[in-house]
Amino acid sequence: MRRCTKVRQDWRVEFVCGGRAERVARHDFHLLRQTAEKLACAAEDTVSAASRAVAERDANFKTVRTSLQRLAEAEAALALQATAPGPQGLRILSRVFEGVLADYLGFFGTAFAKSEKAIALLATVEDGQLLFAQHPSAGKDMNALLKQVLEEIGGKGGGTRDFARGRLNDGASAKRALSLAEKLWVRRIA
Repeated sequence: MRRCTKVRQDWRVEFVCGGRAERVARHDFHLLRQTAEKLACAAEDTVSAASRAVAERDANFKTVRTSLQRLAEAEAALALQATAPGPQGLRILSRVFEGVLADYLGFFGTAFAKSEKAIALLATVEDGQLLFAQHPSAGKDMNALLKQVLEEIGGKGGGTRDFARGRLNDGASAKRALSLAEKLWVRRIA
């Protein structure tokens, strides 16, 4: 018997018999032995070793995510200091990132847009992620801006008035997308 699951009011039973049962048992034993070797434990300890490995992975993921957020916030603070106020006192940052995760873009944009009259137009080259964020005092519509850019360049996305995310069909057009966003933004200010 391989598995027994309840489906509504009935039970589904999976089983094998005869020669197939022997092949399945040998295959299962082979998989168990390979798993135990990968986890560097005895076959009977695979469940506890796998549980430990999953717990370590989850802890490492949280640590990396926290570190990524701190790094993005620090770099956003530096970028804010380096960005001079433009028309109407707005600080507009347009940057294409290479070699960063999409989460980093979100952390960076959120941290940058926390400052009054700050606007971040961000993209990644590898996967064509776009992120448009603003402080509410900037008074424009990031979602509408993103939709205009995606309509012309191609892609999908959406968001709110202050924070919008999207993905380009082709990551190589990230620079062109930000250039278009800047032009559309300048047109809106004028």
